Amino acid sequence: MLVLLLLAVSCAPRPTTQLPVTCGATTGGHAGAETQLRFVEASDTEIVLTFGASSASNVFDVPAFELTPLEGAGSPRAYRLKVSGSSTLNPDGTASYRGLKGLEPGGRTVRAIDLIDEAARVVTFTVALERDVCPFVAAKVYQYGKSPRAQIALTFGGASALTIETISDAVGGAPIGTPVQGSGAGYEPSSNIRITIGGRLVWDTTANADGTFDSGFWIPDREPGLYTVTATDGHGHVGTTTLRVMAQRTKK
Repeated sequence: MLVLLLLAVSCAPRPTTQLPVTCGATTGGHAGAETQLRFVEASDTEIVLTFGASSASNVFDVPAFELTPLEGAGSPRAYRLKVSGSSTLNPDGTASYRGLKGLEPGGRTVRAIDLIDEAARVVTFTVALERDVCPFVAAKVYQYGKSPRAQIALTFGGASALTIETISDAVGGAPIGTPVQGSGAGYEPSSNIRITIGGRLVWDTTANADGTFDSGFWIPDREPGLYTVTATDGHGHVGTTTLRVMAQRTKK
């Protein structure tokens, strides 16, 4: 008896288009735009700065930024990221950014991002990497509810960008049944974006013509804990982040 063995090998599709990377100095954003730094997020594959509106001006857009390679920084590759027209303090002196000045993801690519200087509404960071890899740089504006947002994203190793913004009064995560905003860059234009939490599909949306997306969805019923959130476009582009799902709030 002849037995034929068919071996099926499955693998994730390669991106149909490679994300353009920047190894040298680059600039972006809009001179004259005024923002407030709200969030700094860092993982092994991405660094994302999120900005909100500022009462210092009614001109809102991605703030002007410069990304410059650093020599002799004690790491395989390092950059200085200078953002103009922004601050961690609102004009009235209250804090718009309440996060850490230094983040160390502890992965194989991003070693650290540190806020090293702030003066005259110019915020400066250093980015240190564990290996010699160049970033994909993306910048965009979007709307979170009634609040305008701007982002500067650096991703590494071909990864796309993905961030999740939760409601402002939920500290440390998102309670079950509350709305969140997913925001991404570096995806196939006009593609179908599938968002999963812990490997389970929670939302579908469509990428814009420039490969970005912004979409709100509700946190489904899950066992409270830390989950990996993934966005895929079916063309090999993948963005990941983490989200802590919290117990559902009880009505008072």
